[in-house]
Amino acid sequence: MTTIVDLVVRWAREKPDHPAYTYVDHQAGTRTTLTWSEVDTRARSTAAAIREHAEPGDRVAILTPQGLDYLIAVLGSCYARTIAVPLFAPDLPGHRARLDGALADSSPACVLTSSPADDAADAAVAAGPTIALDQVRPAGWQPEPIDPDDLAYLQYTSGSTGEPSGVMVSHRNLIANVRQLIEAFEFRPGRSMTVSWLPLFHDMGLILTLGVPLLHGDRSVFTDPVAFLMRPARWFQLADGPLDVYTAAPNFAYDYCVQRISAKEDLDLSRFKAFLNGAEPIRPATIAAFTDAFRDCGLDPASHVPAYGLAEAVVFVASALVDTEPTITSFDRDAVTTGVLRPPGAAATELVSCGPPRGQQVVIADPAGNPLPSGHVGEIHLAGPNVARGYWSDPARTTVVFGATLTDGTGPWLRTGDLGALFDGELYVTGRLKDLIIIDGRNHHPQDIEATIHRTHPALRPGRVAAFSVPSHDTEHLIVIVEHTTSDDPTGSIRAAVNRHHALRVHHVLLTRPGTIHRTSSGKPARHPTRTWYLETAGARPSPIVRPSQPG
Repeated sequence: MTTIVDLVVRWAREKPDHPAYTYVDHQAGTRTTLTWSEVDTRARSTAAAIREHAEPGDRVAILTPQGLDYLIAVLGSCYARTIAVPLFAPDLPGHRARLDGALADSSPACVLTSSPADDAADAAVAAGPTIALDQVRPAGWQPEPIDPDDLAYLQYTSGSTGEPSGVMVSHRNLIANVRQLIEAFEFRPGRSMTVSWLPLFHDMGLILTLGVPLLHGDRSVFTDPVAFLMRPARWFQLADGPLDVYTAAPNFAYDYCVQRISAKEDLDLSRFKAFLNGAEPIRPATIAAFTDAFRDCGLDPASHVPAYGLAEAVVFVASALVDTEPTITSFDRDAVTTGVLRPPGAAATELVSCGPPRGQQVVIADPAGNPLPSGHVGEIHLAGPNVARGYWSDPARTTVVFGATLTDGTGPWLRTGDLGALFDGELYVTGRLKDLIIIDGRNHHPQDIEATIHRTHPALRPGRVAAFSVPSHDTEHLIVIVEHTTSDDPTGSIRAAVNRHHALRVHHVLLTRPGTIHRTSSGKPARHPTRTWYLETAGARPSPIVRPSQPG
């Protein structure tokens, strides 16, 4: 079985001058490329520096800004047989509490930074030595034997429903998931490249930028998330040369491009073979708007690839077929609220298919652990070679999440905490189990309510609205938080739209300043901590009610 280190060493030997990773620094106006031989050389030197402070199996925190140093830090940790902990520079706004939690949980033996972040890194980890990557001296480190089941890194989850946890990813897990992703992408070795702006501390960004090119010695070009947010057209301009292009982003990014890119005629998207859309619920309206906006730029409508994944499975689980337009299916809206997908009646709701599972087993189960038939909504359970070992330093939660046994005796299964159904062999994801809003015995997914509000008020950008429920004496109450910056008051129209489309009464619409809604590392609303903030500071604390416990 191959490891990450085996692959880099191989490409450094077989194609030493072939470009591997290119970072585009839009602030400096530069494109810097490392060849495979340069990647290998720098990773060896970094490993030697790490082993001055750490032993095999120790954790190594990565706190560098986005760039080539970040990739070298991850690879150098693998060469040193330590466990990389991909995090972020301590000055990243809004994430300090998450950083402190991950550092406390992982207890790193040392910290890797770039020089501009040294002071901040020292402040973050006063007890641990700091290695500045731009000051590492060349060293002839000789890679040591690595067991494929050794841990490569800890992926701290984005924390959409609670405190982040370190997912233990082995070399075997990583390589298995990259293979699954490449097969699903129909990625052609030697004729393909990836481009990305996603943060490297996020699972999708790390695998797309670092992992996919590793398997066959291909090329990756990436930039900083801020460069994308400031001018989203830069995403499409990362690609250079004649290669097929593959990329990925959360659903909000596609809406953002439609809204913010005006000079679309200057773009050429004809070489983009796959725009993977994942990490958050996928909207039919988003797919249609993105296709319409960029069709004249050479965009193939079939290149939009809805997908599903999570950090506990490295990143990737299922995706629609490449070269086939996304499948959007209408289901009976009232039946969906009771947990059944069936043809629509008087009222319909549209769901996007995430395609069939790729090299993994998927089972849908009810709260009691009974496997459900096709078309029934339940918790998504996974099994496969890419499923991680568990959570770092949390054996009790590992047993619950990674060791599920169903009533038919099968297991162990990974309980994803996500709700979905298999229909005609394809996976439809309906929401997060812990985010589920249950009012008067009917299930409502918060992203559906938030999408209704976005359609009612297009000026409210995705991610600026959060819907959740709080307990009361009689039933749960629906709360909507809106980050609002204009003088108009949308409260009345929000209430009317939610009542009209979902037959729900909004108990409280809270208009608040930008930055109030908590967000995950990928920028999507983190409803659970937002709900906690609301109960503690913004809403009257209601008396709890007793209801049957939900798993997970």
